[in-house]
Amino acid sequence: MCRKMGVDFAGLFLAFTAGILTIFAPCSYTLLPGYISYYLGQDSSLSRAVTGSIICTLGLMTVYSFIGLISSALGTVLNQLIPLLNVLSGIILIILGFATIREVNIPYLQFSPSLSNRKGYTGFYLFGLIYGLAGIGCSATVFISIFVYSIQGGFLNSILTFLLYAAGMGVPLMITSILVSQTKDMIIDNIRNSTLWMHKFTGTILVIAGLYMLYKYYQTLLV
Repeated sequence: MCRKMGVDFAGLFLAFTAGILTIFAPCSYTLLPGYISYYLGQDSSLSRAVTGSIICTLGLMTVYSFIGLISSALGTVLNQLIPLLNVLSGIILIILGFATIREVNIPYLQFSPSLSNRKGYTGFYLFGLIYGLAGIGCSATVFISIFVYSIQGGFLNSILTFLLYAAGMGVPLMITSILVSQTKDMIIDNIRNSTLWMHKFTGTILVIAGLYMLYKYYQTLLV
């Protein structure tokens, strides 16, 4: 079966949305404001918060673009070995979506991002690299789902999927950075209290994405 080379805009929207919600995982968001406050240091101006979060997002993109390359290479091999890879991927997404909703723990290697001694914008970039790797373990079901989704989409889709996943993670990073710089502690506390609900919402999106993949395959059978 030939791999699809077009751009799947629905899948890219899924990746971007999943990236946003990944940051709000209960184990991911709890310590984030403290990390951001550390890297902002004495200069907690709005412009520094925005610039720092953009640089942090570039660090995330660096990590996930590399993972996108791995996904593309793996997909090339798997598409030759598993003719119905898109069907299998859809089923896996549905299972992982329900696992996310039910808060099923999947064994994984987890570590907490450590604070770099390098502050300033360099520290923000390094934090983006480390936080991207830590996020893989913290939101394992979401990450695995995006990885599974990307391997059957071709080289361009694989790269764009993870770049938009990282960009999605950058949105709440920027919002939180702005809130920290403006000392909006009450809003941050409200977000923390809502992370469990957001995580379940993420699982629902993954189930819908899996069903969408199965529907796309069904449509190809009708052609």
